[in-house]
Amino acid sequence: MDDIFKVILEQNLAGYWDYYVQENKVIYSTAFKALFGYDDVELPGSTETWSQLIVDEDRAKMDACVAAHFSSQGKIPFNVEVRYKHKNGSIIWIKSSGKVIEWEGNLPIRMVGCHIDITESKQIELELAISEQRFRNAFEWSSIGMVLVSTDGKFMKVNQSLCDMLGYTNDELMSTTFQEITHPEDLEVDLELMHQTLKGDRKNYQMEKRYFRKDGRTIWILLNVSLVRDHDNTPLYFVSQIKDITQRKTAEDALRESERRWSFAIEGSGGGLWDLDLRNKTIYHSQQCLRMIGMENENFGNVIGDWTSRVHPDDKAKFLADAHNYFNGVTQSYENQHRILCKDGTYKWILDRGKVIEYDEDGKPARIIGTHTDITSQKQQEQQLRDTLDMISGQNNRLLNFAYIVSHNLRTHASNFKMLMDVVSDPTTTEQEKKEMTDHLGKVSEQLNETIDNLNEVVSIQSNIDIQTVELNLHDYFQRAILLLQNEINKCSAKVNNYIPSEITVNYSPAYLESIVHNLLSNAIKYRSPERQPQISIDYFNEAAGKRGFTIKDNGIGIDLNRHGSELFGMYKTFNGNRDAKGMGLFITKNQIEAFGGKIDVNSTPGEGSVFKVYLT
Repeated sequence: MDDIFKVILEQNLAGYWDYYVQENKVIYSTAFKALFGYDDVELPGSTETWSQLIVDEDRAKMDACVAAHFSSQGKIPFNVEVRYKHKNGSIIWIKSSGKVIEWEGNLPIRMVGCHIDITESKQIELELAISEQRFRNAFEWSSIGMVLVSTDGKFMKVNQSLCDMLGYTNDELMSTTFQEITHPEDLEVDLELMHQTLKGDRKNYQMEKRYFRKDGRTIWILLNVSLVRDHDNTPLYFVSQIKDITQRKTAEDALRESERRWSFAIEGSGGGLWDLDLRNKTIYHSQQCLRMIGMENENFGNVIGDWTSRVHPDDKAKFLADAHNYFNGVTQSYENQHRILCKDGTYKWILDRGKVIEYDEDGKPARIIGTHTDITSQKQQEQQLRDTLDMISGQNNRLLNFAYIVSHNLRTHASNFKMLMDVVSDPTTTEQEKKEMTDHLGKVSEQLNETIDNLNEVVSIQSNIDIQTVELNLHDYFQRAILLLQNEINKCSAKVNNYIPSEITVNYSPAYLESIVHNLLSNAIKYRSPERQPQISIDYFNEAAGKRGFTIKDNGIGIDLNRHGSELFGMYKTFNGNRDAKGMGLFITKNQIEAFGGKIDVNSTPGEGSVFKVYLT
């Protein structure tokens, strides 16, 4: 029978021992030894072994329990929890239970018992005790209010911080309910959230509410509530954390009032407001902001990136860089000018300014407010001023050309006339010489007339401020020029492609457009490369902001712009050694284009060809 019990103990109670008291002999089971990491042959069967295994501080406790059991003739049970030393150096908790089963008078003869490893449960108990102590300390000494509330709203336990916050004593608060000190306007929401938590619809809740202090004053508090349940999920009580936020709410009210006044002032001046909250990743745009771009009735402006997505592509990089530099402290202020796409497809210029008004706990911007101001009119005036300056600069350049003609060409002609007349009037001049001088006078006269005609044409372009315009078909005008130049085209076997859509029209002077088209197309033919078949392409373009016109691309001899770019459109400037070149075609063409507020650009590579780009508007 003893063997059966040993097996049962070995299987269920882990360690069995059999102590022969008077012989100081102990039989330890294999499982007993294994509890402490030893093999069956390692531990001697004596009480010294047992004594050496027990932690020194717990040995007296063990000895006292054994002595009490012996002295009481077994009436006081032997049941003790002590620590033992494991072979690997760790400490384990053991629950040791036993009983003397043989007596000789008052002398214990044989005692049997078992050891159970309770280390895990002891650890749990210890952690629970520590946790409970921490909770008590956190509850009692917390700088914010802490309270345990029953499921019917009564205070079960409150800490000193809550008493100080509300001006009540502990006993006074314990005799009341949270409903009695809650502002009536906040009570319904609080009760509803509490009921949802009790039903299991939510695990906890947070809200801002008002409490009445004992002295009658109202304070704002931030309430965090969690529900504690038992193992059966039955609600036990609420744990509430209460923080006084009266100062913050007062500051927020003052800020809102300040912002309301500031907003009224900004909106009244025609500007718009924006408010970027980096904590919540949201942005607010006032109605005036949205009204500027026609989006006041659209679902727009409350998501970060809505505004950025409409910034003109050419302005976006600087827009983002300016904001990034300010947010990261690179610059002391944020200011940017950019174009924004309006609902109707047009762009407006916006002056964007902002300032950080709140920082997070890491010192990084948390809230930025700013303004949007429509500066489109100002930008247009600036552009008009630049255009005027460009026009004046162009006029100055043309005046220099006229001065050059007057001072050089006309003076040359006058000198030639005087020299020839001096020869003719010289008495020593023969009739034959006079006849030759007369022929020279005719040629000089023709050159002078040509110079005067050129000057008249340029003066006519610049002085004609009321040039009549009509709607003209751009494709047809190039077709007419191609027909007029067909003989030249055929001679050199040139291939001319007119890719301008047949429906494209422009408001322009017929005479000017005909002259511009003819001059550029004839130049493309005239300055062809002798090494390949001439290829000429005519295309239409329509760019942003209404800039449209045409390009003429050729594969001719090209122009060295590094050498001649600054003089390309000058009067009497020629670059390719062509005898027929007079240097007036491009000069007049540029003047005619600029007379309508347009411009002409050129891109050319020597030996490869040229592209002339004409902005008609």
